[in-house]
Amino acid sequence: MQNYIGKLVQLIYIDRKRQVSIREVRVLSVQGNRLKAYCMTAKAPRVFNIDSIVDVELIRRAG
Repeated sequence: MQNYIGKLVQLIYIDRKRQVSIREVRVLSVQGNRLKAYCMTAKAPRVFNIDSIVDVELIRRAG
């Protein structure tokens, strides 16, 4: 996860209620089992449990 710091990624995430969501986030830091990120969907900082992340893909913007 460290290699995604500062990058825009798409996460597939399962929350505490077992709800699956797909989020676009900019990874801010990784500390222990937590990933701190700015969520583009919520337009707010969020903390994700790394064990609950199903998939991560780097978003490459055409330009």
